Amino acid sequence: MMVREKILEALKDVKEPISADELSARVGAPVLRVRAELLRLMGEKKVDGRQKGGQMVWSLRLSTPAEQRYDKMTKKLTA
Repeated sequence: MMVREKILEALKDVKEPISADELSARVGAPVLRVRAELLRLMGEKKVDGRQKGGQMVWSLRLSTPAEQRYDKMTKKLTA
């Protein structure tokens, strides 16, 4: 399983947003690699990152129904 898949699985398992350090320990990958993957996933709108207590915490992105309709519509138009 690739690191990004492990990150997504780990984020599914937690109830609260967690730091890259905690994710690193859960997935067994170096912190720098985890941070790089989190930034890529954020660019793909799969995860959200926010400041909490002086550090970034991460969670799965929850899309709104409007975003889901937009994504569905763009897939139809670009296919």
